[in-house]
Amino acid sequence: MRHRFEAALESLGRLVHDHALAIVLLTLLAIVLGATQIPRIEIRVSTDEFLRRDDPVRMEYDAFLTRFGRDDVLVVAIEPDALWSLDFLERLRSLHEELEEGVPYLRDIQSLVNARETRGVGDELIVGELLEAWPESEADVEDVRRRALANPLYEGFLLSSNGRLTTITLELEAFEESADADDLLAGFGDAPSEGGAGEDAVEADAPNDPPRLTGQQEAQIVAAVDAILARHDGPGFRIYAGGAPVLNGVMMASMIRDIVLFTLLSIGAIAFFLGLVFRRVVAIVLPLLVAILSVVATLGLMGGLGIPAMPVSEIVPSFLLAVGVGGVVHLLVIFHQRLDAGATRRDAIAGSLGHSGLPIVMTSLTTAGGLVSFTTAELIPIAVFGTVAPLGILVTLLLTLLLTPALLALLPYRASRAASEPEPPVAPSIAILTRMGAFATANSLRVVGVASAMLVLAVVGMLRLYVSFDTLSWFPDDTPAKIATRKIDSELGGAMGLELLIETGAANGMKEPELLHRVDRARHTVERLQVEDVIAGHSVSLVDVVKEIHQALNGGRPAARVVPDDRELIAQELLLFESSGTDDLEDVVDTEFRIGRFTMRVPMVDGSQYPAFADEVERIFDETLDGRGDAALTGLMVVMGRSFVASIETLMRSYAMALAIITPLMMLLLGSFRLGLISMIPNLFPILMTLGLMGWLGVPIELFSLLIGSIALGLAVDDTIHFMHGFRRNYGRTGDVDQAVASTLRTTGQAMLFTSVVLSVAFATYYLSELKNLKTFGLLTAFAIVMAFLADVLLAPALMHLTARFSSLRRDS
Repeated sequence: MRHRFEAALESLGRLVHDHALAIVLLTLLAIVLGATQIPRIEIRVSTDEFLRRDDPVRMEYDAFLTRFGRDDVLVVAIEPDALWSLDFLERLRSLHEELEEGVPYLRDIQSLVNARETRGVGDELIVGELLEAWPESEADVEDVRRRALANPLYEGFLLSSNGRLTTITLELEAFEESADADDLLAGFGDAPSEGGAGEDAVEADAPNDPPRLTGQQEAQIVAAVDAILARHDGPGFRIYAGGAPVLNGVMMASMIRDIVLFTLLSIGAIAFFLGLVFRRVVAIVLPLLVAILSVVATLGLMGGLGIPAMPVSEIVPSFLLAVGVGGVVHLLVIFHQRLDAGATRRDAIAGSLGHSGLPIVMTSLTTAGGLVSFTTAELIPIAVFGTVAPLGILVTLLLTLLLTPALLALLPYRASRAASEPEPPVAPSIAILTRMGAFATANSLRVVGVASAMLVLAVVGMLRLYVSFDTLSWFPDDTPAKIATRKIDSELGGAMGLELLIETGAANGMKEPELLHRVDRARHTVERLQVEDVIAGHSVSLVDVVKEIHQALNGGRPAARVVPDDRELIAQELLLFESSGTDDLEDVVDTEFRIGRFTMRVPMVDGSQYPAFADEVERIFDETLDGRGDAALTGLMVVMGRSFVASIETLMRSYAMALAIITPLMMLLLGSFRLGLISMIPNLFPILMTLGLMGWLGVPIELFSLLIGSIALGLAVDDTIHFMHGFRRNYGRTGDVDQAVASTLRTTGQAMLFTSVVLSVAFATYYLSELKNLKTFGLLTAFAIVMAFLADVLLAPALMHLTARFSSLRRDS
């Protein structure tokens, strides 16, 4: 069957040669049409969109967004020389107003300028603003300071506890159509009747939910904020902008920069090494042209199919460039050898496809198979990579088998020497490769022994591996958004949100005094909670609003800041609050007072620490509520915790699936169950070595690094297939392992060396990324590729020698 497939590929080569111009024109037309779809690619970098839509945590969070809006606020912290002064308050008002007018998709903005202040005048409740009467003297400022410090709702939210910072908090729209979102969140004008029933305003699985803001739209928001803050930042008015939206914007800018940078560097590295190997312009232009067109076609398919670009997607173009060049190089090497041996161009093309076509097909299938295992990943960025990368590999395969021979038929390409001329000296690279193969077969037991010792050391290192999901650690320490987020975490309690929804099961259930008392007790317990680096910060709920109203209606006495024991009184006071014209209740309770919202700020730390903290918060509320309400956690913190768990699930599943896909393909290619299993040893060697190195160096498994194993496996298989395919062919001809190894490395070894160098250099360029985790990913993947090459030129020949020595290898007839 293998011989028939090779014969079919030779026939394909002749067919393409005879219709080369038509094939080139049709291919280019299809790619140009596809390229028109590239602008439709949407960039998404929000952490809450990393989970699949049917994930229960994602579904609950989406329902929360529809009901209450976003919890990942953009926090602008200002550190003045003197916070309580007329000059500072004027500068604060100017900044507040400019942000309010100039930031798109802004749902709400809060600062000392419009901070809510509730007071009672007789039986009347007045809900106004702290600075409603603007201060005109230092005495007025002192009065404002006194009232602000007396309001416990301001501390940790508008003011830091040490008195050095104040904030402007920007809540963004959750949806593209702000009008639709406003409609969904409206309804506080009329209070529900006591005892009235009804369904929740919005279902979690509503099929017509408006679309979320895109990455491009969030980038517009961050750009607008940055431009405004740049005009106000200065001496005596130090500004820090942090929070998830800002970090998302920085990540998106880094993605766009990295895509351009890595693509250009990969093209440069490929051109350089092609020139070293072939020393002719056509041999440089052709592989690059095919690889670049493969990238363009893949990006066009992304746009046409509506596949978004997400973190990890930035490695796709340079990855496809390096992989795409590999197949073309294998064809060029054999084409070049056949042409120099005196074959016609038509026969040289057919011979190159017949010799290298099958391993190129198999390497494409195995590489795609290793990566397609990510399509089932729980994390969408990984699943997107598992979809786009295999799709691009198959596009590259199609262009390699059709466009490459068509261009070889059309482009000026002459033999480097006449068939009658003496053969030139053996290239240094080929001489080194054959010596390495000879050493491996002559010292097979030693090579296998050393490899075994290295694997034992790697396994020990693997025991030190741990999983992490710390998105903040991806950014350099001098990133302004990271500095700001750390500042907000340390002085304001946190830039991350934990949301807890209390479902009472009945309309007006949140007006029950006993339930509110229990929520208050749970809050006091949770405020003292710390699990590892996660410390409970500022919290707010309906309880705080009820206390605020009751205090205002009782002369503002501090002792009156309590939850009344009378249900009717609570209902009446809340009605007064709603009637005052404020819509602030929509932030803490739904329209029917059936579901209450408890919001807590926590620091932005490693997501692996969030599940334990969240579980403890939920346990405290469950025990304290004692059946009077069901507490359910949600919010960005819970999403990040779930993403951490999903990372582990993705790791185990993808590696198992990759092995299950690739191993049978190796057996099929080699026509032997035993050789298929043996060939997996040099394939697994680089993965185990890389994971072991990660363990010894303390590098965690996270969003990028969990890709390394499957990428390394897919790429390692490429060289193994080319080596084993050539070895089987040469062993069937000579019956001698040493000669078969030497012949294989002389013919395909140079292409294996070149593709390994190009791939390792392409991934090593990721060290120039601004993201720390992408730097580490690039270096570790380059290391894995080097290990894969060494395994194929040393370990694989040694294994073949031992197999022939202690058993037998079946020769092809």
